[in-house]
Amino acid sequence: MRTHLVALVAAALLPALAVGAIAVGAAVDASRQAFEDRLAGTAAALASAVDTEIAASVLALSTLATAHSLVDDEGDLAVFHAQAKRTAAMLGARIFLVAPDAGVAFNTEEGFGTPSQPVQPQTAAMVRRVLESGRPAVGDLIRSRRTGEAVAPVLVPVRKGSEVAYALGSVVEAARVSRLLGEQPFRGGGYASLIDGAGKIVARSDFQDRHAGQQVRDWVTDGAKAGPAGILRGRNLSGVEIATAYRRLSAAPGWIVTVAEPRSAFLDGLRRPLAALGLGGLAALAIAMLAAARIGRRVLRPVQSLTARAEAVAASGGNAPPMAPDEPASVREFARLQQAVERAEAALRERAAAVAAGEARLRAVVDTAVDAIVVIDERGTIRSFNRSAEGIFGHAAEEAIGRNVSMLMGAGDAGRHDAYLAAYLRTGERRIIGIGREVEGRRKDGSPVPLDLSIAEWRDGEGRRFFTGTMRDISARKADEARRSLLVGEVNHRAKNALAVVQSVLRLTPADEPRAYAAAVGARVAALARAHSLLAESGWSGADLRAVAERELAPYAAPKGSPNAPPRGPVVSLDGPPLPLAPSAVQPFAMVLHELATNAAKHGALSVPGGRVEVRWRAGRRTGDDGMLRLRWAESGGPPLRGAPARRSFGSRMIEATIRGQLGGAVERHWEAGGLVVEIAVPFLRAAGRGAGLPDDAEAIPSAA
Repeated sequence: MRTHLVALVAAALLPALAVGAIAVGAAVDASRQAFEDRLAGTAAALASAVDTEIAASVLALSTLATAHSLVDDEGDLAVFHAQAKRTAAMLGARIFLVAPDAGVAFNTEEGFGTPSQPVQPQTAAMVRRVLESGRPAVGDLIRSRRTGEAVAPVLVPVRKGSEVAYALGSVVEAARVSRLLGEQPFRGGGYASLIDGAGKIVARSDFQDRHAGQQVRDWVTDGAKAGPAGILRGRNLSGVEIATAYRRLSAAPGWIVTVAEPRSAFLDGLRRPLAALGLGGLAALAIAMLAAARIGRRVLRPVQSLTARAEAVAASGGNAPPMAPDEPASVREFARLQQAVERAEAALRERAAAVAAGEARLRAVVDTAVDAIVVIDERGTIRSFNRSAEGIFGHAAEEAIGRNVSMLMGAGDAGRHDAYLAAYLRTGERRIIGIGREVEGRRKDGSPVPLDLSIAEWRDGEGRRFFTGTMRDISARKADEARRSLLVGEVNHRAKNALAVVQSVLRLTPADEPRAYAAAVGARVAALARAHSLLAESGWSGADLRAVAERELAPYAAPKGSPNAPPRGPVVSLDGPPLPLAPSAVQPFAMVLHELATNAAKHGALSVPGGRVEVRWRAGRRTGDDGMLRLRWAESGGPPLRGAPARRSFGSRMIEATIRGQLGGAVERHWEAGGLVVEIAVPFLRAAGRGAGLPDDAEAIPSAA
């Protein structure tokens, strides 16, 4: 028996130790994954910060490149030099204007008119590329001639009409980026680096002066070609084995941000707990073996006594003498114990069968209930958890039973529940028991869930007190209430806005001729009504720009197959990708398109047969117009134009006020001989809403209205 006990202990402990070893391996893997995830997360955050720094320079330069003092024929470079100096002060870096021959027209760090040296050869190549492609560019690391500092040039094109006349540039200072990287805390000798497209270190979180301009190891540049982000391993320039997370920049093609830490920092943290775990497992096995041996000796005493008595009976032929007084009394106790166990087993079997039948009936009722039913004891420990509760909270019954009920509560109630329960048990003062109310629960994944809760109190046959909570998930009801409230608020806001627009139209439309006044007001109110119809059809969530344009321009195009249509009626064509507009932008765009169409129908291409209007729009990253929605209205085939009109009409003023005032955009008109051309630029976030991301350029889908 002693051998069997030792074997039993070994059989029980060895699998447990094996499972522990597997768990340790999994924990090591999880720790390594967490280590790499932390590096990757830091690299992603720093890459986003550097992208923002470079994108800010590109955006500031792109905005400055549209200044009238630079692009207009009558522009004044001295005035533009002053504007550039103000922008350079905001950027914290100099701004320079480069001519096509790579000569510097001016530099904000010098007075206007001061002669400047040509740009460096690397920058000259960038200038040619920007002039040819018409797109911004970010160059690799160079040394400034004036200061000797490590910088990276940033250039954007300056357009005059359809040609690129200059390249407007600035620099991203390596020291500034190094300070940005250094703001991130690192552990165990870790550091972050910014590497340009040529594989040179632009900036580093520590020892910037020592490392700036150095070529990184080939395994870093080669490994970074595998994808936009990843984990690499190798030796750094100092020969230290490191784990490196890299992340490519979107604002500077070919550039990457790396975050590295020595692998020893990860391994050193594991050696001590692994050694302690191994020694502890061996010690536990040894102690268990000793305990099994001692317990075996204690159990064997009554067994040996019973064996001796049986041998005596067998040897005497059933006439064994009475037990000697000094014999162990455990023999008699073992016999009585066996009889008592048999009687108790029969009684318990009957009682257990009755209890099991009752519990089965109760469990069937509880588990088939639609509502969640949770039973807790006086300590707040969960004792029962039905299937509906599993569905609502995401915990299996085995996970929930035995834990405190506060695990199912929102953050506000979880910390106070035990105190509330103790106060009720002490004073009997009820706050929620017997009274239903709405509360916030917490699912297994941490997400909140609104509940309708009622609690009942009861006692079992032994007088122990329990509480049963019945809960119903009211998420759908809450969502419906929120949607109704949002819809009511949106409709109220839009109604007020519509009334304000109508009031403005009534006040500002020229009223010299009553009949013309009524027609103009009616047409503008009808345009506003069409925009609101689109919003109503989408549940006030916005509308696609194409749908808005089609509704506003449909009255001016001859319908196909119409017997009353002229042989060559005017043609209206739309060309642009799908572009959802925010609810606040639908009405302004509808009114602008209405005014343009009304003007074309009176004086332009839509007033004569064979006239043509083309409406094109675009918004995307690859076009070089990051952050802007651009719409172009071009008329042709109409009455010839002789230049701009002598005075601005109400429609022109309304378009200006709408685009600039409501959408924060810009309008340009060109009275070309073939017809009027209107170009509109609106910030994408004002047009599509704050929640919209700027899309890549989608293929335009042309159609004819």
